[in-house]
Amino acid sequence: MQGTNRIWQSSDKWFKLALACLMLAWIVVLSGAAWLKLNALGMGFDLGMYEQVIWNTAHGRAFATSAFRYTTNHIGADLIVLEAILAPLYALIPATMTLLVAQVVTVAVGALPLYLLARDRLQSNWAGLGAALGYLLYAPLLYLTLNEFQPRAFALVCTLFALYYLDKSRFRPYILFLLISLLTRSDVALLVITVGMLAFIWRKPWKFSLAPIVMGAVWFVLAVFVIVPRFQTSGGGFIYFETYGWLGKTPLEMLTTLVTKPLYVLQTVFSPQKIEFLAQVFGPTLPFALLRPDVLLLAAPTLALNLLSQYNVQSNITRQYAAMLYPVAYAAAVLGIAWLAKQKWLTTRIARAHFVHGAVAWLLVLTVAESFVVGNPVVSQYRHGPSPRANTVRALIASVPADAGLGISNHVGPFAGQREGFYFFPPHEYYTHNTFEVSQYILVDAQADGNTPSVREGLRRLQNDAAWELMAQRDGYVLYRKK
Repeated sequence: MQGTNRIWQSSDKWFKLALACLMLAWIVVLSGAAWLKLNALGMGFDLGMYEQVIWNTAHGRAFATSAFRYTTNHIGADLIVLEAILAPLYALIPATMTLLVAQVVTVAVGALPLYLLARDRLQSNWAGLGAALGYLLYAPLLYLTLNEFQPRAFALVCTLFALYYLDKSRFRPYILFLLISLLTRSDVALLVITVGMLAFIWRKPWKFSLAPIVMGAVWFVLAVFVIVPRFQTSGGGFIYFETYGWLGKTPLEMLTTLVTKPLYVLQTVFSPQKIEFLAQVFGPTLPFALLRPDVLLLAAPTLALNLLSQYNVQSNITRQYAAMLYPVAYAAAVLGIAWLAKQKWLTTRIARAHFVHGAVAWLLVLTVAESFVVGNPVVSQYRHGPSPRANTVRALIASVPADAGLGISNHVGPFAGQREGFYFFPPHEYYTHNTFEVSQYILVDAQADGNTPSVREGLRRLQNDAAWELMAQRDGYVLYRKK
């Protein structure tokens, strides 16, 4: 029995070492999976779009982009200061994998604040390690990490650190991580506001509430209504408001619809697909997360943005839109376990330590089980391996003069980021709308993208238009040049 007690009370340094080993192993495995997905042609246009902005910034053309119809500066799409922060690293190692590995490393670091929060609140190093392991195995997080390059992945980790430091009442690191999170996407400002509300609910000193509420509100208003529109070339407001156009043309009209037509709204919010989405996000953390509605308050902005959208991709764990729900779900679960562990009706029936470790084990079991239901993207990548077609697309892009405008289909995008002029093919309402006019070359992955009706129509136009000639056709790719 004494030997068992010594194990359960082992020095924290050994658990931190174990956590570091877990994080390092996760970084290696996920970096390999990201490389495999890239070279299996499993990533899309957005990766090339982000890389182009960071590549341009690293070369003195701050936030320059050619991918959009309504702006030549990515600030005209959203205020993502993170792109400038990563530019020096990219300048040092100018490769697509630099961005993918930076994302993997950052997400892995998120296990640290969750370990610390669980260790302190559950009074167990083992529970802290278990919670951190669950985070690293959480299927939605795996999908996010391998979903190209996503700034919200960086905000996710900052949120976990901010929650830990809020719990410890350490203002400076708390506000610093909230500030860093604002540099990722403008919608993260809404979550920052709710963190301030949580601080008020937890009765923290006033500065813990006031600072994030003011900071988040000012950032959101300036970014969405002042800075972003200022960098648009075609006029109009924040482009992502169009996602909610079914609610109204302006934010005021949207709010009016929400208040006056609740049944109409609920038909969209609680569709079967969105209910399944909620189960996938929160399922592994049940029932414990539900015990902390105060923490779940942080999920309100992201849930509203995703559930009110009529685009199903925003309620799909294989995409990036739900990223800010993941730290909330796991933090709420940890704090829910901590709340239960304080209830006398429970601890008089079962030893506190046994309950805590059993609850964390339950969290782990559900997390692992979910991968069998929704799939594990890491296992999938290692099972399929790279595609030889990746070398083909790289060679075809290299054959196009660097200063020539290049139109590219979705799955060509990840390989074209280091160009000043590349354009989405076929013409798109948000991306390039005049691809045929601005491109001197057009490269299409007919094998991966050719089943899309708009791509088929674009290919027919290329084939029948005397202004274009076929330069190369191999491995499912077609390269056209303007005469």
